[in-house]
Amino acid sequence: PLRLAACTLWGAAGEITTGKGTIISKNRDWKPDHVQVLKVHRPEKGYAYFGLFVEGNDSPGIKQGVNEKGLAVITATAGSIPKATRDAQKGRSGLMSTLLAKYASCDEILADQEAVLSNRKPHFLMASDGKKILMIEVGLNGKYAVKVIESGTVVHSNHYLEDSMSEFNIKAGTSSMTRVKRIAELLESAPKPFSIETFAAFSRDQNDGPSNSIWRTGANSTESCTVASWIVETPANGVPRVRSVVANPGQPEEVHYFILDEAFWKN
Repeated sequence: PLRLAACTLWGAAGEITTGKGTIISKNRDWKPDHVQVLKVHRPEKGYAYFGLFVEGNDSPGIKQGVNEKGLAVITATAGSIPKATRDAQKGRSGLMSTLLAKYASCDEILADQEAVLSNRKPHFLMASDGKKILMIEVGLNGKYAVKVIESGTVVHSNHYLEDSMSEFNIKAGTSSMTRVKRIAELLESAPKPFSIETFAAFSRDQNDGPSNSIWRTGANSTESCTVASWIVETPANGVPRVRSVVANPGQPEEVHYFILDEAFWKN
């Protein structure tokens, strides 16, 4: 499973960020079988949100985003649970779009966590606003764990890190463990405070080869590789900024910066 869907997530909160708020980042890894587009979605009910959407394969939809209230959400596959087991698990899907459309802050998610997080399919999710980061692990049979980070760093990839969720590490892959270790090392050793550009440099790290690095090139043409980088910086006071790298298969990379102010959402 990790060869087909593998992502690396990391974040920092508090005084160690330039805006004294939060920064979260995702390197999105997937087999090169699709196209990614950046767009704003305005649901009939709820908040508008901007994100990276996948088109053209068997797993379409939004993969990372931030809403007009400043709530950012990124996800990763629970690869330590075999895909057949994940697929067989009964539960609601669409958690990311639900959070982006319905919730304005991490505190709102925490206040409603049982209703929104229970009865979900297994996966990992990181959410942030200008005050804190939530690291959410969803397992099997309705079990989940939420870690709150108001100061410090957090990392994740494709296996469970919370002790209460360790039973779901049925097969934790070498790549996932390697990437968690490497991004934690980079966060520990880098000068503070962190900025978008600091995290952008981390996102390009190829220390551990084509299949195990944070920026994965893939050992062959069918293996999972890094197809996008998504970084959201939300200062304690001010509007979020997004840095996005879109590396669609067979196309030149595109690097974009966005300031998600009132004018952005109006236009």
